[in-house]
Amino acid sequence: MSDPHGIIENYRKGGSMSFLENENQMVIDAEYSYIGEQLVEDWVNSNLDEGQLFADYRFAEMCESNYLKGRFNQFYDLKPEDQYYIEWNEEA
Repeated sequence: MSDPHGIIENYRKGGSMSFLENENQMVIDAEYSYIGEQLVEDWVNSNLDEGQLFADYRFAEMCESNYLKGRFNQFYDLKPEDQYYIEWNEEA
């Protein structure tokens, strides 16, 4: 491929410009949303392959919500010594 101005070679060597820099931000955001939905769906399905407990554990483990972490432990009647117990603040 011809590169008379050296532009392509510069980016191959680790240039920092993305092709997205000149695209409409609303289009980019919509695509990020779509990609995010696909990644979450793949992640959930992969976790479900290991069983419902594991899928619930991975979800609760990733949550910011202290409430959901506690509800997970309560639903599965988990104690701190159990493998899937998730640390949470019972007083919060």
